[in-house]
Amino acid sequence: MKKLFWAAGLGLLPWIAVLGTTLPDVVAAQHWRLAWTGLDAAEALGLLLTAWLLGRGHARTPLVATATATLLLTDAWFDVVTAGDDVVFSLLLAALEVPLALACLSAAVPRPVPAHV
Repeated sequence: MKKLFWAAGLGLLPWIAVLGTTLPDVVAAQHWRLAWTGLDAAEALGLLLTAWLLGRGHARTPLVATATATLLLTDAWFDVVTAGDDVVFSLLLAALEVPLALACLSAAVPRPVPAHV
């Protein structure tokens, strides 16, 4: 499995170079509204599920919290790089999403259970 990940990661490097040199700077995207609302819906579900699992001390909390943090950081990235003229609003959104992602990552770190004396 490790070799697969090495090969896939290294194989992406030339592809990134191709994309960086051939993709247009501006394109019209279909289903733009669906893409953004779907991403935000996934974030909301992840945040709610993280809170629910965290409240129960569930073993899967780190997995869900990490996935939710990833969604939030992805949203912040695309908010900023696709901002256009709304860069200030996009930066404000990212300023909310990044700390929330860090909070999710904090919830993902296993906490030692205190020993009772």
